[in-house]
Amino acid sequence: MKAEFQQGKIKQYHADKGFGFIGGLEQDIFFHISDFPLADGEPKRNERVKFVVVENNGKLKATKIERVEDNSAKAKKTKVVKHNNAITDTLLSNFRK
Repeated sequence: MKAEFQQGKIKQYHADKGFGFIGGLEQDIFFHISDFPLADGEPKRNERVKFVVVENNGKLKATKIERVEDNSAKAKKTKVVKHNNAITDTLLSNFRK
């Protein structure tokens, strides 16, 4: 049987304790930092993820967590603003030389 991925957002993460919760389903799903891809840093609140839900001692747990690119209008606008600021900074630094 193939594992079915769910999607949600990081609702909260406790860096000092190494765990957090993902929202977006009927209930919040627990996750441990060892199941999170750390290549791009620690989890951030409202970050979109996909994951597989497993039962662990009678409770639900997210495993095989993967980051999902945020394609919402707000995220796209933020990317455009960052890109424009980078271009402006580059142009101004060349002008000042």
